[in-house]
Order: sequence, then C-alpha cells, then structure tokens
Amino acid sequence: MSQLYASLFYQKEVTEIFSDRTLVFYMIEVEVALAKAQAQVGIIPESAAIAISQITHTAINQIDFDALAITTGLAGNIAIPFVKQLTAIVKQSDVNAARYVHWGATSQDILDTACILQCRAALKLIESLIHQCYRTALNKAEQYRSQVMIGRTWLQQGLPITLGHKFARWASAFHRDLARIEAMKARVFTAQLGGAVGSLASLQTQGTAVIHAFSAQLQLTVPNCTWHGERDRIVEISSVLAMVTGNLGKMARDWSLMMQTEIAEVFEPAAKGRGGSSTMPHKRNPVAAASVLAAANRVPVLMSSLYQSMVQEHERSIGGWHAEWLALPEIFQLCAGALERTLDVLQGMQINAENMQRNLDCTQGLIMAEAVMMALAPHMGRLQAHQVVEAACKTAVEKSVHLKEVITELDPVKAYFSESQISEIFQPALYLGNIQDQIDAVLQEAKGEAK
Repeated sequence: MSQLYASLFYQKEVTEIFSDRTLVFYMIEVEVALAKAQAQVGIIPESAAIAISQITHTAINQIDFDALAITTGLAGNIAIPFVKQLTAIVKQSDVNAARYVHWGATSQDILDTACILQCRAALKLIESLIHQCYRTALNKAEQYRSQVMIGRTWLQQGLPITLGHKFARWASAFHRDLARIEAMKARVFTAQLGGAVGSLASLQTQGTAVIHAFSAQLQLTVPNCTWHGERDRIVEISSVLAMVTGNLGKMARDWSLMMQTEIAEVFEPAAKGRGGSSTMPHKRNPVAAASVLAAANRVPVLMSSLYQSMVQEHERSIGGWHAEWLALPEIFQLCAGALERTLDVLQGMQINAENMQRNLDCTQGLIMAEAVMMALAPHMGRLQAHQVVEAACKTAVEKSVHLKEVITELDPVKAYFSESQISEIFQPALYLGNIQDQIDAVLQEAKGEAK
C-alpha cells in the first residue's frame, strides 16, 4: 500500500511484521531451527547446525533484497532464491555446514512456517489492542450505565436504552473476539515440515523425530500430518480477524451515525486538523469511522480470496497458496489499523448528554407508546391496548401535541391510572427493562476472568 494511505488504514508495528525484511528474518529463523532439530536427531553434524545458527543475527544484513526481488519473479516463490543466498552466506564461514542448509525441506515448509511465526507475532499485538479496547469499553459501560438515550431500530427511534448498554454490548463483542483468538491458537500456530510431497521421505525414518524437534525449537504445535494442501489454519486465523474487523465496523457505523448533525450525541476526539473539510469550514467528519468502515468493507473481499484458495490440487497447489501471500498480510494490517483507530475513539469519545435528552424528547412522548400499551394490557388485553394507544399516537401526531396529553384524556386510561401514574409511565429512565442486569453481567464476566 502507498505510504500516504498506510497511516490511515494500517498499524505501524503489524505492517513491519509483514514487511519483506521481517519475512526474511523469520525464514532465517526457520532454517536455523530446522538445522538444530536435525542435529538433535543426528541427521546432520552438530558442527553444521552450530555454524548455521551463528548467522542468525547477521544474515539478514547480508541478504541482497534487490536480487531477491528479481529472482523471486523467476523462481515462483521467495524461498528458492533465498535458500541460495543463505547457503552462500553460511559458506563464507563454513563450507561444510553450507551443505546442510535447507536439508530435506521444501520451499513451502519454510514459507508456511515463517508465515505462522509472522501471524503469531502480529496476533500478539492485535490481542493487546483488543484487550485495551475491551477494558476501555467496560469502563465506559460503568461510567454511562445510567445515561439514558434513545435506542434505534431500522434507523428510526425505538425505545429508551442507556449509553452504557451500548458500550456493554461493544465490550461483550471484544470479549468474544478474545475468546475466539485463544481457542484457535493451538490449531493455527502449527509448524509445517513435509518435504516435497508431505512424506519427509528425504529424512528416511527420522521424519517424525525431526518434526517434533523442529516444532519445539520454534515453540509451535506439532502437526499430526503435513498441511501443505489443507489451508484451514490460514483461513481460520483470517476468519477470526475478519470477525474482529466486522465488529469494529458495526461500532464505527454506530458512532458515525451518532455524530450526524441532527443527532450529535457523541463525537470522535478533537484534534488540530482532524475531521475537517477542504471546502466546508464548519464540518467535523468521523474520520476514524471512515477508516474502520473501509477496513470492514475490504476484509470480506480478501477473505473471499482465501476461501477460494482452500480448493487446492493434490499434495501442493498452483496459485491458491500464492494468493495467500497477498490477502493474509493485508487482513492483519487492516484489522490492526481498525483496532488502533477504534481504541483512540473509545478513549477520547466526547459525549453530549443534552443532545441525548433532546432526542429523547423530540417525538413528544411517542417513544413511550409501548410502555403505555404494556401498562394497559393487563386491564384490557394486549390487542385492545395496542389499538387504543395506536389511535392515541395518530391523534398526537395530527394535533402536534405530546402523547401524554392525549393519553391522559382517554376514558379507558383514566379508569385505571391517575395523572401522576401516567406521568411515571412516560419517564424513559423507568422503561429500561433489564439493561442494568446486562451491564452487570458484562462487568462481572470481566471481573471473573481478572481473578
């Protein structure tokens, strides 16, 4: 992506993890782990493994990236020219050790395992961002649990809720995101080592021992069998990130709608040069929401590519595996970028309680029609109560008066309720259902896991 747009959509540290340099660094790490594992099993000399491991921190500075870029286009993947360069680097210090670089492995073993290491490092940062978003949303849920606002369905005013309830729902989504991530780690963070067709025939009878030692070196799960052609691990981690991004998109949609001029209930944090317009000086645009929503729009398209790439040919495929190299890094970067921007908004969101009250009042009591109906229902039945209140709503709209005025004058209502009781029915803060219980449940869930 253009560097001009990277700061708008991506997150710096995750972008660096998926950079060319870091990919090659992890490939070196994988090759070193392979040599150590094979020496441990007795396949290659211990001296060779030592010589190969000694170049871990210096080889990255000796790699010719320009040449690598050119030869990758000819070879079909980066591993082939990379191994040639790495072998040459090892040969400079130990000719005999150079013979054992990449012993018994295939290109996909190195690239897949390096990819898993990238994913693990990037996911650690993403988890940290989710945790911060979660804690912030929890704090806001507690802080605004009694701040009454209007709840909306189909973009229309519905019934009263509280701002804290909205934050609690967002916090609950973050909690589920974290649970999904934790549940998949053992499956996804798995080593890949199968050789040409997944049989590790090049290692004869010692393949199983090597894969166990190799996985231990990298602190990855040992695969039961090679997964060159079965890409569900890549798709699973991407799918979870896609859900995270989708949840963030829902939040961004909410707060951007709440920033509309006519609603003006919340605002993104203010900063010099933030959210302005090139032509309209009065504008305060939801720029963070725009970035998050763009990510939520883009990630499903990238996921489509990964799902299609699952249909591969035989033991190793053509094209499907390669498509992952484009889609997976961008999914990580977009998810991390969306999280970073969401965290910024959650931490600095500005709340306008006066406008929330104004919006509660703007329908002149119509939002309390259900409350009136449910109060009447035990006395006359739900259907008749619905008909009475519906007719009252039409009258209130036609006469441009508050619904309470109309309701108070109805004989069926006066038969059961006093004026003070009717006034109480029209209090939005008294018609919140079990919202406070829900907020308590979300907060308690977090406290339970913190112990």
